[in-house]
Amino acid sequence: RRSESQVDSFRRLTEPAKKRAKTTDNDSGNWWWPFGRKDVKDPTALLPDESEAPPGGFVSDLLEDLESDEVIEKETMAFMDRVGKVGANMIKDFTEKSEDEEKIEWEVKADGKTGFVPTKEMTGVESAICQLCSTISAQLYTKTSHEQFKLSTKDMKTELFIYDDHGAFLDVTPPFLVAITGKTMILGWGGTWSLADGLNDAAGSPLSSLAWRKHAKTIKAQGNMTSIAHNDIVNHGNAIIAKAKELGITEIVTTGQSLGGGLSQIGHLTLRALIEDAKSQWHELEGINVRSVAFCGPMTTVLLNNATPETDVFLEKLWNNSCNFVYKNDVVPRGYGYLSFMEDFVEDAQGDLGKALPIPRIAKRFLDIQGKLDVLIQGAKNHESLAGLLGVFSQYRHMGNLIYYESEDAEPLVLKDMGAFHKNTKGATNLLRSIKYKPVENPMEEFMGWHMDIIRGPGLSIPEEQLM
Repeated sequence: RRSESQVDSFRRLTEPAKKRAKTTDNDSGNWWWPFGRKDVKDPTALLPDESEAPPGGFVSDLLEDLESDEVIEKETMAFMDRVGKVGANMIKDFTEKSEDEEKIEWEVKADGKTGFVPTKEMTGVESAICQLCSTISAQLYTKTSHEQFKLSTKDMKTELFIYDDHGAFLDVTPPFLVAITGKTMILGWGGTWSLADGLNDAAGSPLSSLAWRKHAKTIKAQGNMTSIAHNDIVNHGNAIIAKAKELGITEIVTTGQSLGGGLSQIGHLTLRALIEDAKSQWHELEGINVRSVAFCGPMTTVLLNNATPETDVFLEKLWNNSCNFVYKNDVVPRGYGYLSFMEDFVEDAQGDLGKALPIPRIAKRFLDIQGKLDVLIQGAKNHESLAGLLGVFSQYRHMGNLIYYESEDAEPLVLKDMGAFHKNTKGATNLLRSIKYKPVENPMEEFMGWHMDIIRGPGLSIPEEQLM
């Protein structure tokens, strides 16, 4: 039953609303919200507009080409059988005995610079803006005051307008900044660093928001990250709006790395919706485009196949103005939804799990979460809610272009994420989930480079000696 529950959850989320209404049966109990209790009454009468949503359109095109129930069930069972084989106790011992990463510097291979800077056709921004976004994402890890940031070069002046480390809340909220270069305003969020940031990364509840109220029944975003992004947008909204109007800003770019990359994607979603909302103060910025340039950010978006024509148009614009960088075997942008990739990494790291190695804190958190998942599966083989949890994670996807570097000097590929269990009947070769994990000799030693070299190698960032 566990696999059937997950398959049912996945199918019901990705079917058009009308089809779901026709196929609802009494046994499912709560088809409209498959992740929760089965003792809740069906509230479809409260959602007449959702049941009237027409099938077809941009969202349906993303969600329609799914594998059969039999294939989904087979893949689900295979994954459930794999998880736990490494051994929760081995993972627990390793994470407890390993030295924390705060004192560790990873080795940058070769010259540390990516051989190819992506083009505007790949990212939607000029190469100089892409490199500035990478530089901002890197400095948000190391700079602790307004005066410490150096973002200008001899060819491009960049002003730091806002830096907010959240004061007493720094340990639970990543820093935020606003920078301006020419007619472009960049909003940047810090990445995973504190213990609480790890909790923000790991929480997986997909939620709607008043910020995108017109599209709330179709678009869900990672709940904790949504709260963090909204906190900064609310607190600094008046200043951002006034400055954008004063300077005649033509484009707002959101950016960040790791957790910051996820926040930048949700920040993009939020600002685009607010600017289009005639009842929002952000509507004063109508005509300003918003896009995101994220680095190694996790999947943050869940889509339901019930989009109205207005939501279809909105999501297509969101997709066309989004990009996220994926570097080598980095597991973070494969989370939450690319579950088999993450398990491949854990299996490859078995040899390292028997050693008392110093490891990156983010790797330790990832393994700690994986260990807890192993315990759940080993102790609850027939628990349908566990299958439902995996079903939730499998719903997450990336929006827009994924700029994938197989190696430091490789020419990047532009990939798309069509989600879990995509059948790919058209034989597309540019899909994120067709890129499999590549085993290496020492996965734990490579982990931090996979995740950080893209911005701190210096990778795509502007070399320190060129900054002013």
